[in-house]
Amino acid sequence: MSTDVLIAGAGPSGLSLALLLLRNGLSIRIIEKQSQFHPGERGAGIQVHTTSTSALIRVFILSQEVHLLPGNMRYFAAPDDGKPPRISTLVQPMDDTPDRPMMNARLLGQNTHEQLLREHILANYGVQVELDTELRSFEQHSDHVVVHAVKTVGSKPVEITVTVNWLIGADGARSIVRKQLGLSFLGESPQMEAVTGDIHVVGDTLKQDPIDGWSIWTQPDNATSLIVSMRPCMVPGENLFQFFMGGEKLDTLKISSNREELVKAFHEITGRKDIAFGKLVWMGLWRPNIRMVDNFGKGRVFVAGVHVHSPTGGQGMNSGVQDSFNLAWKLALVHKGLAPQSILDTYSGERTPVIASMLNMTTELFRKEFGAKVGQRQDFYRGHELRQFGINYRGGSLILDEKYTDKNEPIDPYRSGDDGTVRAGDRAPDAPSLTYLDANETVATCLFDVFTTVKHTILIFPGSAGENFVAEVSKTLREYPSNFLKSILVLPRSSTKLPSPLTDMTVVDTEGYAHMNYAVTEDRPTVFVVRPDGYIGALITSGELGLRRYFSSVFL
Repeated sequence: MSTDVLIAGAGPSGLSLALLLLRNGLSIRIIEKQSQFHPGERGAGIQVHTTSTSALIRVFILSQEVHLLPGNMRYFAAPDDGKPPRISTLVQPMDDTPDRPMMNARLLGQNTHEQLLREHILANYGVQVELDTELRSFEQHSDHVVVHAVKTVGSKPVEITVTVNWLIGADGARSIVRKQLGLSFLGESPQMEAVTGDIHVVGDTLKQDPIDGWSIWTQPDNATSLIVSMRPCMVPGENLFQFFMGGEKLDTLKISSNREELVKAFHEITGRKDIAFGKLVWMGLWRPNIRMVDNFGKGRVFVAGVHVHSPTGGQGMNSGVQDSFNLAWKLALVHKGLAPQSILDTYSGERTPVIASMLNMTTELFRKEFGAKVGQRQDFYRGHELRQFGINYRGGSLILDEKYTDKNEPIDPYRSGDDGTVRAGDRAPDAPSLTYLDANETVATCLFDVFTTVKHTILIFPGSAGENFVAEVSKTLREYPSNFLKSILVLPRSSTKLPSPLTDMTVVDTEGYAHMNYAVTEDRPTVFVVRPDGYIGALITSGELGLRRYFSSVFL
């Protein structure tokens, strides 16, 4: 088989998965049933956890087109009564910290996000998304999958058959892969319809402002009244806005039929005929669906990002990308014959509770904003948990924690770490101000620059046990495939020791951030095993015994 993995769907989930698997050395094909890439912003909120995770793949985090989310909402009456808008906080800005260096969500249009990923994949791996290619069916066998698709060449459909080792459906709410696998799509479909899209505004009658440029027109005493939202897209050189127009009595079919009807409806609802519009980029109908699969895969076929939700929390696209990070490293190890296929069961085991919690939160926000009783509609405030720092896999079958051992402690898959603890299953914190020697030159680094998507990173805090503990851990690690492990000795700032020849890297914690952020004292020997997806797989205090317990679940 010339292709290891076929990915159906070229959105953020499918492209992120493709890049991660390519970095792990697998061959990939990406097919997309659409004839052209979607031009719109759509899921533009890049949450903090996705931003830090994307630092691992180092693609779009440094893009000049990434901006902070608007911090405030401006609420106007509908129609506008000429009074100053009421200002309401959307998200509370937070200062970056040593463990969380990117505390605030970013704004990046999904079209730009996808383009950056596509360009990176093409430039570095020579893989191009195959447009006009629709998956129709597949047959799964014990050691391969036969995929049937139709590719439009010119105006003619051409049937193609591909044999691959693995098939991934990142093909959205109407996923063919999900349907043929027989996965349930659990949830509800609230009765509502809106028109959404992107449009240029002429002149400066609306603010393109990263602080308070998001404008809302509504009738706050009537929960089923018309609502119009205009969010600045912050595209350099363009006065582009994403619009949302909904309400119980709105003729959405008529409004979405053409640009003229859209502009007419905007002026009638808002009363702001001074706002002139330019080119309409795209427009479509939106109907809320709140659904998720009951399982993320069977055998050699999996889904990623196949959950639908209210956009009110800005969680869905981010959650799909994190699906891909969870699956990629496990699939790569199994494909290479290094891990048991049973490890792929933990993909569903870890992601299902997280997605269920995400749907519960976004549904609650949706109901507060669109389904509340008269006079009880609430503003679009977004709490700390939506930054996704608290997403965790605590208590999972692939997680080992020798420090926190209470099996009966309640676990919230969306909230962890705010109690000051760092546990196995949590997102691994960053730690800046680390130094190491390179050709006798002292070089500064941080843990986010040390972590990698193709290896487990083993952080060794030797404590008072010193070199004996380091030797014991290093000897144990040699029992496992060295190309998939990276050992880091973390010395306290008071240390005068030379780099250890037993580990891949020795760093000095010059400001104490690594010890503080991982809640490690300088006298207690501790090992953290950070997985390729940036989560702590194991917190070990027993040395070799704990390492063997953890890696016996990972490697054959």
